Amino acid sequence: MQPIVSVVVPVRDNAEGIRSLLACLEHQTVGRDRFEVLIGDDGSRVPPEGAGGAVRVFSGPPLTSYAGRNRAAAEARADLLAFCDSDCLPDPHWLEEGLAVLEVADIVGGEVLFTPPPRPTVWSLLTMDMFLDQGRSIRLSQGVTANLLVRRAHFERLGGFDESLPSGGDYDFVTRSVEAGARLVFAPAAVVRHPTLDHGRHFLRKVWSTNRWAAARRAREGRLPSIAGAFAFVPLVGVVLARRQALRPASRLHRARLEASGVTADWRQDVRALPVLYLVVAYTAGFAQLRGWVLGRRMVREPAVEP
Repeated sequence: MQPIVSVVVPVRDNAEGIRSLLACLEHQTVGRDRFEVLIGDDGSRVPPEGAGGAVRVFSGPPLTSYAGRNRAAAEARADLLAFCDSDCLPDPHWLEEGLAVLEVADIVGGEVLFTPPPRPTVWSLLTMDMFLDQGRSIRLSQGVTANLLVRRAHFERLGGFDESLPSGGDYDFVTRSVEAGARLVFAPAAVVRHPTLDHGRHFLRKVWSTNRWAAARRAREGRLPSIAGAFAFVPLVGVVLARRQALRPASRLHRARLEASGVTADWRQDVRALPVLYLVVAYTAGFAQLRGWVLGRRMVREPAVEP
């Protein structure tokens, strides 16, 4: 039977995550014969294995996760695409709820909730506060591919994801889509769950990557630095501006985001997290944006420059 939706998952060296994801997909309320799974392998040392026509793997050299997504999406047999990540676990109603909303939209961003450890670290708290807030992203005409559904015709019309971007290619694609007139809708009942970043090294690496490539995209497109980026090294000011732009409170953690993932939020979490946010995270993001801006200008002058 022709599938109605193709689930597209990029991966590099995360075979265990793929196994867990596939196990969740077996419990979707949409019939298993109504969707296929396409895995875009981005240079794994040991490529994941497919499972016949229902799970197909398309391997290529290590480039970016967006190259893996494009590679798999090009082989889709369905007219609808559902993007998820190899470290995410979809709820049973994920596809059913997302497809229902996609009937009246061109792109749908589903909810991304977190699975924190029993005793969240300060990095766990900041992960839930800062990252993968799909509802906020949709309000800002952006979106994350951890949970994104799109009509294949629209995806192909825009040329898919920008494979040169190691980070932020999902924001880039959704922004371009909205600018092209696509209708973007949030689907809060289409839920996938993502692990938190519980250690400083992993968390700060994520902060560095997202800020560096956000600045590089702006520079490459000929835009000025963001206001928050321009004030990144001014104590307090840069973080306050960044959080206002991101629709987050400046004087406390985002209560609703933490509580949606099962963490009770009060002043004690604020006391733990805010000094780290306003000092360590702020200056990491500031230096990353500076480096990204320089890289973006180089990419304009020398289009063949390596990221």
